[in-house]
Amino acid sequence: MRGLTRPTMMAERIWEVDLEALWERGVRGVLLDLDNTLVDWNAEELRPPVRAWVEAAKQRGLRLCLVSNALYGRRVKRVAKELGIACVVRAGKPLPRAFRRGMALLDTDATCTCAIGDQVFTDLVGANWLGLATVLLAPLTPKESPHTRLIRLLERPLRRRWKGERGGRPGEEGAPRG
Repeated sequence: MRGLTRPTMMAERIWEVDLEALWERGVRGVLLDLDNTLVDWNAEELRPPVRAWVEAAKQRGLRLCLVSNALYGRRVKRVAKELGIACVVRAGKPLPRAFRRGMALLDTDATCTCAIGDQVFTDLVGANWLGLATVLLAPLTPKESPHTRLIRLLERPLRRRWKGERGGRPGEEGAPRG
């Protein structure tokens, strides 16, 4: 079993996550982080490639759910409604119950669910604890909360190591990759 922090796969942006690879892996439900994964931190505006990826995922048959620790649910709910997907607000990530709540909305279990996000210690730990597939993304923008900037200091050596393992080139053999 991989460690709690290690992603199954990595990609730079959500729109680079290979939907067919997820499907072939048995993934039927995807739990998505919001800030710096789908939208810029503390924003609502969706970039066109994000919209296109979400639509393609839904057309592929994947069920999607936003799982966000955001304190104010209005923004999360607006984005989820705009995308036509479920959401969990004030989720409490990285606690496993946050991911279980999302899986309950999707009617999936750990064997067929993937979590995608930009933070190792928030988006991956609880998902990995439950045995979900995980995809780690680079944050969309450097703008983020002060506490997230501090946590990024702990992430930095892990990301460097994983990037080195895959040679820094997408699709090259070696784990993790996306």
